[in-house]
Amino acid sequence: SFYPGGGSSVTNPINTFLQTNFGYQIASGNVSNVQNAVTAAIGRYTQYASNFTFLRDGSLTSAGTPSEREFKTEEVDFYVQDIWKVRSDLTVTAGLRYGISNPVYEANGYEVKPNIGLGELFRRRAEGAANGTPYNEPVVLDLSGKANKKSPLYKADKNNFQPRIAAAWSPNFGDNWLGSLFGRNSESVIRGGFGITNDYFGQALAVRFDLNNTLGFSSSSQIPANRYNLTTNVGPRFSGFDQTIRNLPGINLPTGNLTFPRQAPNRNFPTAIEGGLDENLVAPTHYNWSLTYERTLPFGFIVQASYLGRRARNLLQSRDAAAISNFVDTQSGTDWYTAATQLEILRSRGVPVSAVAQIPYFANLFPTGLNGSLGYCDFSYCSGYNQTQSVYAMMVPVGLGGYGNPTTGESFTSYGNDWTSAQLDLSRLSSRFPGQHIFYQPQYGTLGAFSTIGRANYDAATLSVRQRLGKRLTMDFNYTFSKTMDEGSGLQNGTVTAGAGFLLNPFRQGDMYSLADFDSKHIININGVFKLPFGRGETFFGGVNKYADVFLGGWQLSGIFRYNSGRPFSAPYDDARWATNWNVQSYSTRTNGVQPCPTRGGKLFGCNTTEAYRSFRNAYPGETGDRNVFRLPSFWVLDMGIGKSFNMPWSENHKLQFRWEAFNVTNTQQMGAVDTSRSGYGIGLDVAGSTNNPPSNWSNFTAIQGDRRIMQFVLRYSF
Repeated sequence: SFYPGGGSSVTNPINTFLQTNFGYQIASGNVSNVQNAVTAAIGRYTQYASNFTFLRDGSLTSAGTPSEREFKTEEVDFYVQDIWKVRSDLTVTAGLRYGISNPVYEANGYEVKPNIGLGELFRRRAEGAANGTPYNEPVVLDLSGKANKKSPLYKADKNNFQPRIAAAWSPNFGDNWLGSLFGRNSESVIRGGFGITNDYFGQALAVRFDLNNTLGFSSSSQIPANRYNLTTNVGPRFSGFDQTIRNLPGINLPTGNLTFPRQAPNRNFPTAIEGGLDENLVAPTHYNWSLTYERTLPFGFIVQASYLGRRARNLLQSRDAAAISNFVDTQSGTDWYTAATQLEILRSRGVPVSAVAQIPYFANLFPTGLNGSLGYCDFSYCSGYNQTQSVYAMMVPVGLGGYGNPTTGESFTSYGNDWTSAQLDLSRLSSRFPGQHIFYQPQYGTLGAFSTIGRANYDAATLSVRQRLGKRLTMDFNYTFSKTMDEGSGLQNGTVTAGAGFLLNPFRQGDMYSLADFDSKHIININGVFKLPFGRGETFFGGVNKYADVFLGGWQLSGIFRYNSGRPFSAPYDDARWATNWNVQSYSTRTNGVQPCPTRGGKLFGCNTTEAYRSFRNAYPGETGDRNVFRLPSFWVLDMGIGKSFNMPWSENHKLQFRWEAFNVTNTQQMGAVDTSRSGYGIGLDVAGSTNNPPSNWSNFTAIQGDRRIMQFVLRYSF
């Protein structure tokens, strides 16, 4: 509700809310303007959808009927291994594992797949774009799997031989300098090994594909945005959580029985977001090796130093099989990324349309009078635009000659650096390929799928010092120095069209190669138990009687200290819209050598937030941006405990144990999460002459790592 008369006290917070969340601003403080702005916002974002499921015979189920699926697979493994005692000081172990997992199938026939592997679809589209020829063959879904006596969802990978070999050598060099270094009488051992392992896959992929594929035995109908408002076209009222959706206006009930094969229609503006399954999958493979030197030292100490390595290939990585093509103009030899980047640089500098020279890429691929074809400009000032200027005018405001009403200043497009929306408008307007899509796949804006195309590399050096035989102290010291690199740190049960494992630009997959999300450069762990020197026979109170010793003797102190480097964190995302991927925004790119400087309870870039904010630019077309180039603050915690076991004087079999344990003893709070909202970690549109100041909440910390100090007390009696 709104106070009569509005006023600044009412409109300021409402303005902030509407502008931040919906892009609407109230012109003045009166009530009608407030209501109009709220009505516009609600009308724009009020939507509903109905999901439909079908039986195996193709008939539509009744509302509320669950869809039951029974997925099956068969897996076979065997392993052989032998150990050879080559000499008394040398042992060799060798083995071979083999495993095969048959493709997952739905036992009752609720199973469909594309007529072309989505990996192959992506390859053909990429090849066609590179050759300057559109590839627009439709994706058709048909029944698959054992129950339908058809080919499986994905091909069985039978090449899963996994050998491994290892050796352990305990040298004895005698009384010389080598003996001093490597030990005598089996005081040291050198171990090394190599092995190949494979991952099982398919179970999560098949289930997710069944849930998300609306061209299988399910479909959906959703009303378009902006259909309803609160005045002239009021939407249906919400009547409860069990409200029937299928009879609401705008929902189109499927007619007739479901039949296969079937396909999504070709569209002039394909914007559907779907998930698919790539049938050309192979088992992810890991090559692992290690080399360790271990040496016993006096007083019960053991020192161990190791090098560990792993190379993972054919990892499951999600990508858009219908990714917007980087189409090449064969006449000029220029691709879209190069030509559009030239215009993006001009846009960021505030160059007016009239000063933009013709670029051969646009002149060769698009007709003259392009602005008229788009229908964006009916004013005389844009009638003389050439092809390049017409494309550029889509990206800039009216003040720079962009499409709009020069009298009111209203822009019709002004995409900023949303270059994928420009490609959507241009995709079917090529004069060289009239009526054909040269950028978009005709059916889908995004068709995400997991493919076995990923890679990851891991290298680590470790050092451990252990004391196991001490009379008073038992301890471990472990240190790991490591580096993990990958192209996306996602899981096969993660989101297929976004998230950590999604390739922003599958045509330039290597641009994502960086530190893994879970990389920890330094990891330290120190733990120990120390028996306190109090009680009978000890340094202090050594002569007390057994009754006093119940209270004074047998105390021990324990502790665990843990430290790890902060996890990697990417550059701010490009909040100015979608330059490269239609569905996921790119990261921004550094223009200066900015580094995080966290402030307690404050910001990731707390020492100079404005300077840091101005050290990034919007993504150019084709760019992924800077992935995992920063680190959050490091994390350390100390846990300690003190305890004692009491032997009851009336019986040796009766014991009383007391423990006092404290977690995060120092109550240290390390910042661990940053505000990832649109204003919290986005980079706005860069325009020449702009002050480009960060929002007040930019790079704010929102959570800590670990927990507050916690204590617990334990009393246990055993008999």
